[in-house]
Amino acid sequence: MNITRTPSGAGPRAVVLLVLAALLCLVPAPLATATTTPGPDDTPVPATEDPTAGVTTAEVTVSLTDIAPAVLTPGEDLVVRGTVTNGTSTEITVPELRLRAQQSAPISRSLLERWLDPASLSATTLLHAERLEDPVAAGATVDFTLTVPADAVPFAPSYSGWGPRGIEVTAHDADAPVLVDVPSARSFLLWWPDIEVETMPLAVLAAAAPTAPERAAAQETGTRLDAVAAERLEPLLAALDRPAVDLAVDPSLLVDVPAVVDLTAGEPADEEPTEEPSAPTTAPKTALRGALGDFAEAPGRAVHALLWADADAAALTHARRTDLLADVAAARDTALEDAGLTVGTGLAWPAAETPDADTVTALSAAGATAAVLPSSGLALTSQLTYTPSARADVAVDGATLPAVLTDERLSALLSGTLLPVDPDQAPVELDPVTARQYLLAETAVVTRERPADRRDLLLTVPRDFSGDPGLLADQLTVLAQAPWLERVGLAEMLEHEAPEIERENLPERVVEDGEVDAGELDRVSEVLERTAAFAGVLDEPEALVDPVRTSLLGVTSAAWRELPAARAGLVDAAEEASAARRGLVAARPGSTLNLINEEAHIPVAVTNAMSRPASVVVRLNPRDPRLVADDEVTLEIPAEQSATAQVPVHAVGSGDVVVDVVLAAPDGTPIDEPTEIRVRVRADWETVGTAVVAGLLVVMLVAGLVRTVRRARRRARLGEPTTLPEETTT
Repeated sequence: MNITRTPSGAGPRAVVLLVLAALLCLVPAPLATATTTPGPDDTPVPATEDPTAGVTTAEVTVSLTDIAPAVLTPGEDLVVRGTVTNGTSTEITVPELRLRAQQSAPISRSLLERWLDPASLSATTLLHAERLEDPVAAGATVDFTLTVPADAVPFAPSYSGWGPRGIEVTAHDADAPVLVDVPSARSFLLWWPDIEVETMPLAVLAAAAPTAPERAAAQETGTRLDAVAAERLEPLLAALDRPAVDLAVDPSLLVDVPAVVDLTAGEPADEEPTEEPSAPTTAPKTALRGALGDFAEAPGRAVHALLWADADAAALTHARRTDLLADVAAARDTALEDAGLTVGTGLAWPAAETPDADTVTALSAAGATAAVLPSSGLALTSQLTYTPSARADVAVDGATLPAVLTDERLSALLSGTLLPVDPDQAPVELDPVTARQYLLAETAVVTRERPADRRDLLLTVPRDFSGDPGLLADQLTVLAQAPWLERVGLAEMLEHEAPEIERENLPERVVEDGEVDAGELDRVSEVLERTAAFAGVLDEPEALVDPVRTSLLGVTSAAWRELPAARAGLVDAAEEASAARRGLVAARPGSTLNLINEEAHIPVAVTNAMSRPASVVVRLNPRDPRLVADDEVTLEIPAEQSATAQVPVHAVGSGDVVVDVVLAAPDGTPIDEPTEIRVRVRADWETVGTAVVAGLLVVMLVAGLVRTVRRARRRARLGEPTTLPEETTT
């Protein structure tokens, strides 16, 4: 860390130093002799009328650019490089640099952190002092290199002497008064006298999963998800390409998610469809997918599959949608099979900051055989004076689930961030040199806490890693080279026994901000159900259902916690698309129908606006028992055409009846809301009409007979012969 203002160690002794200044002002400072003092600076302050006169130290800064070697061993020179920047308007006439180191190694992680506090004091030893050849002009920056010969390194080559030492480089003008505070920079060196120690197993787990902005960009642009995430993930994979690094992969990066089919596009209805090329059995090997495959096949690497879309297992559990948990697990397995990748599926890594017992239980029921959890999730019941092992067992429904606990502080250091021991303090971004040295120093302190106790350490790289891949690669490299560490994989670490340490149980249920709620998940299920029902009218329903299901399962991604509004937008868009599909095949009822027969057929016109044929079942549901639908009719409708179904009915009375026209898939599942038609049922009109006509005919017959008889009688009275028809013989 580049500290611009650091106590010189003379603050509490300023008065004493002023008294001694007259005696020592002419004595040149030692340039290479190591001395031990209670503070970082043992140079007396010359007596002057104004001890604060001279360089304005608040504007002079010291930065460290390298400490070599990262781990110092006997027989090696210590080389410290850096820069001095004079931000004042006054020249530094005789720039003098001093390199100090703590006399003893810090014995705890909190003491290690305290060294970086500019106000902290510690007993230090002067390792080297050197004056630059030229003055530092106002506004100028100059480089420096301080070298401590191997024979001048004062650290004992013993078991008690190894470990981290805080170092400090100060700069001041030797021709000006020495101030209470001098510009300085602090960091650490690691002293390793090649001794036998009980090494500490250390595993690293990283995630290759798209972030919420990457998912949103892929949705908005219609670009493959892996193509959008490649810019960030490809350099990350290159940095992770180190032995004993485990990788957890979101399976949605491995396969192409098919676009939802446009049912209104395609070959014109009056043309023969062209033969489409057969789809490849596996997704094309993009650079990112190739890198993931190479990583999985490399020796010393292990790849684990997250749930499909890195689903938010906690949210699904809290919404009581373990059915969706099973769906994303099945989608994961399908994606791995399609990608031809054989990786582990038993490791659960919940994305929640505070995983709860309900979530871990649900994951175990879904097939998880081990879990990665934050160490804060299983708090210790009593305070320890050392860092406990990362191995722990979690109680799950009367059984135990093996778990490994992340060390959050060490994990943050992989990205160059220091998480203070005090949680109320803000994280501190370290420069690359200090980040490297601090990571080594902290692992050394953890090892020294209980040197005979072989404890496990787990470091994780977060899902949304956006740091410097080069720094991450350097951090992993130095961890692999640290002689007090033993790099292992998660599989080996999980085989270690969990120590008997009393920990709190996981909380039963913790709902965090940004989780997808039950209401949104219910909407997702409804869209999928409606889509599956409508797809039944197609020859190949899976061509529509599978892409929609895959797309909707992406809504469960834990990444959307960061952008819940974008997640809600996806659900809204899915509902709109589902509603638009429903109108593509629809009944078009005409005006009110008149039914005067007891048995008849009601015509129902159905239109198909899709570019592919549809097979529908037309069913009538009268709301009044005076009309009964006898049967349903299956209707084949060509693409972009219409057809009419003649549905048989019979009447058992008369009256106005409202009839629901239901369109269903061949399996009987309705594809849309019913459409109403009105029917005037007058089934007795036919009977009455027949009776009236028959009555008229009878009347006419009787009238004819009466008329004939009367005419005959009238002729008889007049003596007219009655003419009878002649017989015809043949």
